[in-house]
Amino acid sequence: MKGYARLKTASEYANISKSTLRNWIKDGLKYTKIRGTMLLKYSDIDNYINQFSDDPGIKSSAIVDDVINDLSFN
Repeated sequence: MKGYARLKTASEYANISKSTLRNWIKDGLKYTKIRGTMLLKYSDIDNYINQFSDDPGIKSSAIVDDVINDLSFN
């Protein structure tokens, strides 16, 4: 996915709480702040998640898409 998301949308994209996302930011997840609005690049979220993956072939965006698809059917 391309583009930027606000904190709430970014946390939904990663399927985590806003609190966890704030912790990721403290741990080094990149973000941009414009006029008080925190924006996170989708690719930065994917890269942050991928750095912890045991399988470098797994793309976090695919995992997130699967989770979102599962939620859509519930």
